[in-house]
Amino acid sequence: MKTLGLIWLIHFLPLSSSERISQQKCKEYAKLVYADEDVPVLRLDAGTNTVSKCGIIETPLIVGGTKAKPMEFPHMAVIGFGKDEISWQCGGTLISDNFVLTAAHCMDSRDKGPATKVQVGLINLKSPGPFMQERNVKERLTHPDYKVPLRYNDIALLKLEKSVELTAEVRPACLEVEEKLLDKMFIASGFGKTAYEAEAGSEDLMKVTLDRIQTEECREKFKGEVGSKAMPDGLRDTMICAGVMEGGKDTCQGDSGGPLQRVLREPYCTYSVLGITSFGKFCAFKNSPAIYTKVSSYLDWIEKTVWP
Repeated sequence: MKTLGLIWLIHFLPLSSSERISQQKCKEYAKLVYADEDVPVLRLDAGTNTVSKCGIIETPLIVGGTKAKPMEFPHMAVIGFGKDEISWQCGGTLISDNFVLTAAHCMDSRDKGPATKVQVGLINLKSPGPFMQERNVKERLTHPDYKVPLRYNDIALLKLEKSVELTAEVRPACLEVEEKLLDKMFIASGFGKTAYEAEAGSEDLMKVTLDRIQTEECREKFKGEVGSKAMPDGLRDTMICAGVMEGGKDTCQGDSGGPLQRVLREPYCTYSVLGITSFGKFCAFKNSPAIYTKVSSYLDWIEKTVWP
């Protein structure tokens, strides 16, 4: 695979008062990709140079997925449950220095209780590496309209006890502001199962490219759910449907709460998170797409909570 060019020539536009606060923060956080590096004293240009530390792969290809590279998803978070022996069961997205976006059903684990820990800056659970930061969860904020057993409004925020140190290796993602999705493919990432029959999730952060499934086609796949306790109204406009209808690529158990994202052309080296992994029928089965909570439908709630 080819990597993106070292630096795309862009200009950070002045922050406009007409922009949403999340758009302003997107531009602010994007600047973190540039870091100062020392130049050896023996060189004529000794001192410091500003360099790009972009780790995004231009065409990323989890079930049917591949391992993520270091710094490829600097916003990726993993959520832990329990007190003594932490069980990492959900994913999330760092969206500020002290908030992680995730699914409402990831607030509690059946066997371990409420979410207690968050880790960022890692691509392997057993070998976290030098950029990993761990924080305690201070507050669990579920969307007020999320009601079990309904699958609607499956979105939540975790407030961290201590702010994350933002760097080129650990930095927030942008939030999708466009209601109409034009991209035909998205990228999902997570530490979930890599096969439906697998007993546990992946130690490695995985990535997979998924197709956007048209709403009507997806409604047909989930028509059996209409009238059920979980989805009495069927699919709503606050949901995104994505997958590969031929099978072989998907998100799975353990990926819940993680991001469905796209790479932005501007700001440079930045992802926009447009969905939150919510649920699916199977993992990577033929004609079995998954459902993601649509982030743009909840921007008002997110913004007033994270940046009041």
